[in-house]
Amino acid sequence: MTYSTCAVPTALSPAAGRTYGAPPAVLGEYGLSQWREYLHFLYLPVRMPGTDVRLPERLAFLRPLVDAAIRDAATSTGHLSDPYVYVTARRGFASPENPLNRPGAHCDDFGGTALNYIWTDRWPTRFAEFAFTDIPADHVRSVEEFERQWAGRSSVTYPVGSLLRLDPFVVHATPEVPPPGGIRSFVKVSVARERYNLDGNSHNYLFDYAWRMYSREELRNHPTHGNADYMPEPG
Repeated sequence: MTYSTCAVPTALSPAAGRTYGAPPAVLGEYGLSQWREYLHFLYLPVRMPGTDVRLPERLAFLRPLVDAAIRDAATSTGHLSDPYVYVTARRGFASPENPLNRPGAHCDDFGGTALNYIWTDRWPTRFAEFAFTDIPADHVRSVEEFERQWAGRSSVTYPVGSLLRLDPFVVHATPEVPPPGGIRSFVKVSVARERYNLDGNSHNYLFDYAWRMYSREELRNHPTHGNADYMPEPG
């Protein structure tokens, strides 16, 4: 197993000279051959500010990925040294119609400052590594514009088993799964300042917490955060 760090700017914003269409950073290759269980965890909090990492026993095999993400986020930014950390882990049957990931060309935490680290063992995520222009701030309209500018252009993929860092300027889309499909495993480790608070997210009973959860339907109607992973809270 290898590990390396590639720095990103502390300020993750277009004003800092960033453009949409940046490539992901490759942190290394990780083997998870022991992963046999079909499962689905969505934004399970495994660390909160001021706490240690708490992975349920059935996800303990993901500890190397989680540790690598936390270490990299702390060293490559100035704002993620004591973050929330969430794990999304899915293993199941992927098909051309259901690749087990969010459809549409998009950036994770669009307009935000989180870092997301992804890993898969089959059919890798596709990336658009060219400069996009005039992307609107609205989450929903941005997806439409990413799709429009990407249409007819090539995509880039990375070897399976690679741990990739995605900042909010990395445009990507679901893999092309050939028929009839097959078993696919996917992990995303999200390192963020925000509390991910949407109904349906997995609950970690190794922590004692009961924050307010918002419906995804309510978020979908938000004027700018329609595709976000959390509802902005007052204050």
